[in-house]
Amino acid sequence: MKIVHSLLLNLLVGLIVFIVFFLVFEQAIVVPPVLQVLGRAHPLLLHFPIVLLVLSWLLACFGNWFALPPQTVGRLVYGLLFVSAWTAAITVVAGLVLAQEGGYEGGGFQWHKWMGVALCFLATLLLMYHRRAIGAMGRYHISFQVGLSVSLVVLIVAGHFGAALTHGDDYLFEPVRRNQRTLDVETAVVFPDVVYPILKAKCLNCHSSSKAKGGLVLADTASLMKGGDSGPAVVRGSVTESLIIERLLLDLDHEHRMPPKGKPQLTPEELALLQAWVASGAKFNTPLAALPADDTIRRLATILYPVTEEVYDFPAADADLIKSLNTPYRLVRPLAQSSPALSVSFFGKTFYSAQSLQALEQIEQQVVSLTLTGMPLVAGDRDVLAHFNNLRELSLNNTPVDDTWSDMLSGLPKLRTLSLSSTALTEAGLATLLAAPALRTIYVWNTAIDTTVVERLQQQYQHVHIELGYVDDGETVLPLNDPIITPPTKFFRDSLRVTLSHPIPGVVLHYTTDGSEPDSLIAPIYKEPFPISEVTSVRVKGYKSGWIASREVARTFQRAGSVPSSVALLTPPNPQYSARRAHTLYDLESGGNNHADGKWLGFHGEPMMAVLSFDTATDIHTVGISVKENYGSHIYPPQQVGLWGGADSADARLLTEIRLDLPAAASPTRLVEIPVTATDIRYLRVEVKPYTPIPEGYPAAGNPAWIFIDEIIVR
Repeated sequence: MKIVHSLLLNLLVGLIVFIVFFLVFEQAIVVPPVLQVLGRAHPLLLHFPIVLLVLSWLLACFGNWFALPPQTVGRLVYGLLFVSAWTAAITVVAGLVLAQEGGYEGGGFQWHKWMGVALCFLATLLLMYHRRAIGAMGRYHISFQVGLSVSLVVLIVAGHFGAALTHGDDYLFEPVRRNQRTLDVETAVVFPDVVYPILKAKCLNCHSSSKAKGGLVLADTASLMKGGDSGPAVVRGSVTESLIIERLLLDLDHEHRMPPKGKPQLTPEELALLQAWVASGAKFNTPLAALPADDTIRRLATILYPVTEEVYDFPAADADLIKSLNTPYRLVRPLAQSSPALSVSFFGKTFYSAQSLQALEQIEQQVVSLTLTGMPLVAGDRDVLAHFNNLRELSLNNTPVDDTWSDMLSGLPKLRTLSLSSTALTEAGLATLLAAPALRTIYVWNTAIDTTVVERLQQQYQHVHIELGYVDDGETVLPLNDPIITPPTKFFRDSLRVTLSHPIPGVVLHYTTDGSEPDSLIAPIYKEPFPISEVTSVRVKGYKSGWIASREVARTFQRAGSVPSSVALLTPPNPQYSARRAHTLYDLESGGNNHADGKWLGFHGEPMMAVLSFDTATDIHTVGISVKENYGSHIYPPQQVGLWGGADSADARLLTEIRLDLPAAASPTRLVEIPVTATDIRYLRVEVKPYTPIPEGYPAAGNPAWIFIDEIIVR
């Protein structure tokens, strides 16, 4: 045994010498693939010296507490130290080999590396010193106990920096800090306060400055835009070309999936927010408050982070009064559920009059967001608006507003966001507006104000973001923005007037309502709002000389049919996607591309069951269910829909039950129509079942799917 023990000690010393050699010549060492296996075992091996050193320290410092004979304690401590020194040396060698694969750098890595080496050397020295460390009474000298205590401190430091390399710098306290993190919408900036926390929590454990897998560092904006070995991580404005989004959307088992399987994954909301940020241009300095209230990024931010919500000091307006103010050309609605604050939007300038705005004086205290884009405003409207002292957002794009409005607008005490694109505003008027006490963002696209003026005023008023938009240099040919179809909802009861518009003046809009292509040769030119009274698909494209034609925008308007007297949900939606609960299913409000816009009911792996009641017996031939699809966010169409109906719940019978085919590609939204023949129905129960699990070959296969529903139509 002595010969074996002596041999092992000599081998340990040889291993220490090898470590020193490796450290001196590591830049020139090439590790063969066989040894790379040892390197990747480093996370497994490091647990052994941790446990053994802690036990050695406990026995050496507090062995007398265990009522063990001194000789037994000595043998145990020596045996534990012997194995500790060996496993520490092997772990260090494995770590050095692993580091040769690349992707590890920075201060955190250096601390972990040299603390690990120091621990290995300390354990070996303590092992050699062990026999001299025992005093006459069989107890250890204080120097040995101090040495073990120092090794324990080194162990903790090495472990801390190792955990930071594996899980991120803030891994230990991140749950507490995340719980404490709140979002102040008025002061938050989109990238550092909304986007970066997601990258930090889910990506920096592999892509920090100390551990750059694939050459990609996401710890700062310059490195993020630089990208990694595979190319640019972010291509501004292009979700499909941005590798960071591509890797996030890969199947969980794919070798290039990020984060890889076994690591904390992004939630659907986090993924949607990153996609929206990239699509919006991946800007780093955009204030969150500069985004419209219904912007995708802003809505998702308020879902992901506890918001320091503004407390309104005014009472809610009467619900019947709000209802009476709603018309096809003026939409009045609460800013959020249970909020007294109101948002108002006007549509169709042909139907606008001075009385249209004056009617809002009854709720001027509650209106915090007002959109008057394209309306033919007059001087009298300026006097009316002066009384809306609680306005936070005001859009006056493409209106007759000029500098004479500046004094009134700058006097609105709480106005934060002001849109004055395509108006007669000049530098003098803008300078007056920038002095407004609460203003944070102002849009002055397509005005007489040029870049020189904006640059000068921006230096003087740095607390306000001045957005000038695209400046035509006369040489660059750009595609037109998408045309706008209003109203945004695609559901209506009896009839609807459709308005088409474009943010750039002089754009000619060609549209069709018969399903044909809206080309610039045959399709009619839009001149004024037009009515529809049946299911109609509106397709529109914008054309302008010197520009590339816009993309086609299409919306199919659906007539709602029979109106239920009441709707009740038998299964609760996910709390994050509860919208207006049962009212969502027959409120004629369309959910948008963002499933977190407050207009979708979401169910995860659970069916949606709803009961529709009718005051009079109704004959039914079709039931339509408006659903959202986004396979990348695990949102799928229903797998099965069942309808039960009768005079009441006791008389209900199965009317039809169908299974739906799963399309290979998702469409943003679609109406699932179920044919049925039923007469004298007063009670209708609709059951919509999701895929559980998602079939193989689709994203997130094997997991339960989400279903999102925003309307049920009964014809």
